[in-house]
Amino acid sequence: MSMSLTYVVPGPESVDDLVTRIADRDHAAFGRFYRRLVPVVFAQVGEVLGSCAPSVAVTRAVFVEVWRLAPLAASRQVDGVTWVTAIAARRAADRLREINGPPPSLVTGYDGHYGRELAVGLGTAVPAA
Repeated sequence: MSMSLTYVVPGPESVDDLVTRIADRDHAAFGRFYRRLVPVVFAQVGEVLGSCAPSVAVTRAVFVEVWRLAPLAASRQVDGVTWVTAIAARRAADRLREINGPPPSLVTGYDGHYGRELAVGLGTAVPAA
């Protein structure tokens, strides 16, 4: 008796399907996810950082985080593209803060300025700066 083998080639997987498969620790699905989204993530990170070397490192960290957090993302049924681009945005912003240092505090200047204006407007004593 002759047996014929049939191979089924899967149709295009959605990014969300790939996240579910990555959550099950499917290395091949992770490879497809990476190949599909690395250009998007690298461009997004590069736009924030403006330099190649930090962008490569941050992009790599994004995909490590994807692998690590895929079970949680799959259980919450998040949109895969939105999820990975949010990770990329956060990681790029964190790296930019590391490069540039913390932003200057505007709260004291803002409060002090408007506090003095309010005091002058009310005709009361001007608070100490």
